[in-house]
Amino acid sequence: MKYLTVLRHAKSSWDPPGLSDHDRPLNDRGNLAAPAVARFLMKTYFGGEGNAPLMPAPQSITASTAERALCTAQHALKAFHLLPASLHLDSRLYLAAPDVVLGVVRTLDEAHQHVVIVGHNPGLHDFCNQMLARASIPRMPTCTAVIMGLPHAHWGMADWEESQLIAYVTPKALERQFPSEFAGISTLGGGDD
Repeated sequence: MKYLTVLRHAKSSWDPPGLSDHDRPLNDRGNLAAPAVARFLMKTYFGGEGNAPLMPAPQSITASTAERALCTAQHALKAFHLLPASLHLDSRLYLAAPDVVLGVVRTLDEAHQHVVIVGHNPGLHDFCNQMLARASIPRMPTCTAVIMGLPHAHWGMADWEESQLIAYVTPKALERQFPSEFAGISTLGGGDD
């Protein structure tokens, strides 16, 4: 079995004016939410802070080349205790349609059992719903993580409607369930998209 964590980039900024979409950085809320969500995943699912792992920890991260995706991936890299060389940029993930995301997944390193991909909506949301069998996710606000299990030994065999939903984590849910630990990760600066 392979494990895939799909992570939408955290909240980004439109400042300064005139900045291209590709070059937009994370805003304050994004820089708060990205490490918080990644730490929660590490602690809850991947064996962080001395907890028993529910699955293998991620071995690499493949991210869109957009600044907001790269910054989100760098926060995850640190939380997952991965070396910088474990982060790979793939220009195909920038604003990618679901079939393009699937193409990226099919070319992931077969030596890795668990990989994180970081990208953009609407493609990631549609990709997740097309990958999942007998499950769907209602929406994918910024910095949402979806963990799925793929029923194959090889990434190249990944296909639609075969994966099992393991986790669906949004910043808003974390802030609501653990307000003292995750205050502001979905509300700082307004809006959740």
